[in-house]
Amino acid sequence: MLKKPHEVVALLAELYEQEFGGKDRGRFKIARSSLRRLTGTKRLRDSEISEIADAALDAGYILIDLGDYFAVVEEAVMLNYRPVPKSVLAQVLEASGNATEEDEI
Repeated sequence: MLKKPHEVVALLAELYEQEFGGKDRGRFKIARSSLRRLTGTKRLRDSEISEIADAALDAGYILIDLGDYFAVVEEAVMLNYRPVPKSVLAQVLEASGNATEEDEI
């Protein structure tokens, strides 16, 4: 990789702060080919993606592999997502026939 993972994340963070898609800043998706261009390599290896994802976490971002795209989201945004209560999970599992004794406790 020509650019180090933290250098790629700095570029992703810069993109995060740019105005596009009708938003002043925030989450975005980036094509696999565009991420490859940011790294300066001809091919993105799984190990390189993993290193970039780790560096992103260190910087407060989450890099999510969506196949042809990667999503970039601030970690704080995702931590604010609503958690599924155990009672709601138990209801869904029971309705689907996948409830276990552990779910009934």
